[in-house]
Amino acid sequence: MFDYIFGLVVEKNPSSVIIETNGIGYKIHIPLSTYERTTEKLDAKIFTKLFIKEDEIKIYGFSSREERALFDLLLSVNSVGPNMALTILSGSSVRQFKDMVLGNDLRTLQKIKGIGKKTAERIILELRETIQVVVPGEVSSVEMEKRGVVSDAIMALIALGYTRGVAEKAVKSVSENFDVSDGVGLLIKESLKKV
Repeated sequence: MFDYIFGLVVEKNPSSVIIETNGIGYKIHIPLSTYERTTEKLDAKIFTKLFIKEDEIKIYGFSSREERALFDLLLSVNSVGPNMALTILSGSSVRQFKDMVLGNDLRTLQKIKGIGKKTAERIILELRETIQVVVPGEVSSVEMEKRGVVSDAIMALIALGYTRGVAEKAVKSVSENFDVSDGVGLLIKESLKKV
């Protein structure tokens, strides 16, 4: 619903900020890294993710699109909810987390609060293939945008009931010749023809 919120940081603490924009104060739940990059009484741009449950609506926010992409990816892991995803982002940088997953580093991953051996194993198993696409290394902004669209398309297919493997294969087969300006909707539509 919201891509980002830009406004004055009225209040902040290590787990949330209140951003005022157009007379409305939005409470946004954040990881520690975003807390460290925002300054009270100054404007900030926070990339957001709206999370809706039966009894509550929360906005989660991040200082970069890369952090938000990792948050989305973590939510796709069985038994990882938004609070655990924020804890993971608070306990490691995006680069460190990616290195842990690709390096099969269970020990370091388990040092993050709330992550036991089984959860660490599940995270590594489920994210090893996808993390390269969703959380790339140093790339151009155009490539970063394309990877974000690819990630959104994969998540959409998973939300429609397809397995991660099927979703990734379908989206990757279409995305190689895909122009990011065509938008995620077209990518999803074309990917659905491949499943």
